[in-house]
Amino acid sequence: MLVTTTIMGAIALAIFAYAFTKGVHLQGLNTALQTGLKTLPLLIVAFVIVGLVSALGLSKAIEQFFGAENSFKGISVGAIAGILTPGGPFVALPFTSIILKSGAGIGVAMSYFVAWATWELMRTPFEIGFLGWKFILIKWCSIIILPIIAGLTAKVLFSWVNL
Repeated sequence: MLVTTTIMGAIALAIFAYAFTKGVHLQGLNTALQTGLKTLPLLIVAFVIVGLVSALGLSKAIEQFFGAENSFKGISVGAIAGILTPGGPFVALPFTSIILKSGAGIGVAMSYFVAWATWELMRTPFEIGFLGWKFILIKWCSIIILPIIAGLTAKVLFSWVNL
């Protein structure tokens, strides 16, 4: 996380320096502050959930819900949960972490994450508004099986990886 933060900080500093030369640095910082203030409550809630799941020892319940050891049932449940997860990356990333730490398996976590990344139902009205329902129907038909394939692939090829 330190390396990623350092790289992002360097990129932000470089862009800030460029924005300063254009005289729009304060406008950029204001936009960043507004975005941060809108996102902060969601981040806090997501981190509270991760912390409480850990503190309450709910890992076993999550493992049972999703299915232990990368079962097909668990991979399918993971995919459905990913489709239904609202809130963007600030919810999905911590929840993926919870799934991994619970022992539910890499296949389950991968199916959840791929389903969230490709489907995310909360985004559907916007997609239909911009691209039309026919295009989105084709998208759904094209990607419906991707989370299951990703989960099974992760199970078969990467279950030996200790995350």
